[in-house]
Amino acid sequence: MTISPVALALIGIGATVLGAVLAMFSTLISTRMTQRATRDRESDFKVWERRADAIEEAHRKMLALGNARDLAWQRREVPTNLSPQGFDSGHQDEHFRLVVTKLMLYTTEELVEAYQASNAAFLKSIIAIQMLQLALAETGGSQASGRQHINLRAPVAAQAVKDSQAADERLAAALRESALLGLAPERQRR
Repeated sequence: MTISPVALALIGIGATVLGAVLAMFSTLISTRMTQRATRDRESDFKVWERRADAIEEAHRKMLALGNARDLAWQRREVPTNLSPQGFDSGHQDEHFRLVVTKLMLYTTEELVEAYQASNAAFLKSIIAIQMLQLALAETGGSQASGRQHINLRAPVAAQAVKDSQAADERLAAALRESALLGLAPERQRR
């Protein structure tokens, strides 16, 4: 059997078309895979950005409340910029709810619990400091019964401040841990 020049030309053209079709499919597949990988990376990055934003907000709020608590304890006086609503244990300001929502969406349940515990401990410490402030204001330090009232309030306030500081430390550790969850293992600091 001999192959005619026309058949040989058709085989060559068929091989060329087949090669072009295979190249086109491989290009389409690789382009699709690249686009999907890029989209997934961008999506992961957006989630990480939101997680980082929530972590930063929680940290800023923790530092601000901690500074207010420490200043109040140092002066034995609650700052006037803290609203009376802040002393209502059922009250949650808008910023608190926003931070909790972000933490719930983008971080771990442990971090949300640590944040809520830190805020609750802060509230208890501020109330204890306020009670000490009232005892100091009522007595003026002159009466023996007033002194006894102050002596009862001071250790309670001191313990509440210590508990609040410990809750802040637990929150800071949970914030660091949550921040490291989003990093690739080679980027995590040890």
